Amino acid sequence: MKLSSLAAAAALAALWAAPAIAQKSAGTLRIAINDPWVILSSYHINVDEASNFYRSIYEPLISYDERAKKWVPILAKIWKQVSPTVMEFELRDNVTFHNGNKFDADDVIATINFLLDPKSKVSFKQRYEWVSKIEKLDQYKIRIIAKEPLVTNLQLLAYRMVMWDAETLASLQDPEDYGRNPVGTGPMKTVFLDRNKGALMETIDTHYGDKKYQRAGMKRVHGVPLPDRQTQIAQLLTGGIDMIRNASPDDARELGANPNLDVSILDAANIFYVAFDSQGVSGNKLFTDPRVRKAVWMAIERDPIIEHIVPGGSKHVKKLAALCFETTTPACNPTVAVPKYDPEGAKKLLAEAGYPDGIEYEYTVVTPQKPIAEAVAGSLLKANIRAKVRPIPISVYQKERNEGKLVSWTILFPSASHPDASNILETLMTGATAKYYGDQTLFSLLEDGQKEFDDAKRSAIYQKAYDRVNSQFYIYPMSSIPNVFVHTKEIKILENPLMAGDTSITDYAWK
Repeated sequence: MKLSSLAAAAALAALWAAPAIAQKSAGTLRIAINDPWVILSSYHINVDEASNFYRSIYEPLISYDERAKKWVPILAKIWKQVSPTVMEFELRDNVTFHNGNKFDADDVIATINFLLDPKSKVSFKQRYEWVSKIEKLDQYKIRIIAKEPLVTNLQLLAYRMVMWDAETLASLQDPEDYGRNPVGTGPMKTVFLDRNKGALMETIDTHYGDKKYQRAGMKRVHGVPLPDRQTQIAQLLTGGIDMIRNASPDDARELGANPNLDVSILDAANIFYVAFDSQGVSGNKLFTDPRVRKAVWMAIERDPIIEHIVPGGSKHVKKLAALCFETTTPACNPTVAVPKYDPEGAKKLLAEAGYPDGIEYEYTVVTPQKPIAEAVAGSLLKANIRAKVRPIPISVYQKERNEGKLVSWTILFPSASHPDASNILETLMTGATAKYYGDQTLFSLLEDGQKEFDDAKRSAIYQKAYDRVNSQFYIYPMSSIPNVFVHTKEIKILENPLMAGDTSITDYAWK
């Protein structure tokens, strides 16, 4: 059901009003999810839609208030840097996991040792390998020893390392299954997680935390698997669900005219980018020539795409100069500019590279980004560039990325999950994706940035890294993507108390 007028919304409005009110009285918010999961783990499925849920389940030792620019105690009460490579943490003694097990030092040790285990199949393993070892000082005190001085150690602990229950982890035949029945210490627990029924989260009434930072919103939040956007809209209009995320401009405009619906747009540090296999590991050597990569950059007409296709439009969308945000990413100061839109210049570059009749290739996108990707592919046609858009689920993308099968691809990257230059560049260009670039100059810059404690020197290092990405045309940094919610009138979206550029299910509330 592609909405082409307001008539459909008006005709169906009466049908869904009563069910929506009933859900408010029952305390359950139903939100559409595109890709159903059978596991919720930031160590295995670290993508935007899943993180919206698992941030409410698991907690780190510390966190960071991005507006106040200060560290916040979570599972740890206090901490100190004993030496350049040694940190000590005193843990809270009043925390229990959702299964009733007491949280203490053994849980921190079990979690970190799992991450360090060479057999563990966690994503982005390099995020955790800075730890040399962890020591138990007493039941509620631990020491973490780094392999070498690291400027981002607290950031990695805050944004990347959530704690698991040691007893549950030890009971599993395969520790990678931990997230199939998630057990955390967060303000919400998992009632069920099922590929067909979705994910149901429920508020923990006895949660220990500071309500300013660790609040729970609704009594229950149910993620309902609805992979097709048209089905999501139909369900919203008929009362099957209460909210959809990341609505297109057209859908938000038309659904927002319905008197029983509201549209909430929140600025977010989500990056829409276009990446290329610059090393030819996929078997397609097309993008090993930097002139071809530059031609694609020059052929993307992003201004009208931002205005008409990207959710939120030009009022809320930021046109990026690099893979970073000036307001939230330290060192976001590139000097090499993204080339201007020039389809004729792109044609000339392709001819110089041996493609006078243009090029054709497979452009893989994670399904929710399909409308924007199709608009990108449409703009490329003016330069005789034929990108065949192939939408796939996130699980397929991860598998093919790891196997080196991608030629060109897009996935929404939520940089608010750790808005540091080191995280953005390393997530997009190292680990499983490093083979697509093979750039030792870039990799050395990223290693140097992790070790440099002087802010000015560190900024200069990452400036060179951003310039390297732009000058080699590795990843086109098109724009941000705001969070656009369409929901019933009874719902409001709250500002996240920690993240300046994202939300989670604990930020949804009834009016």
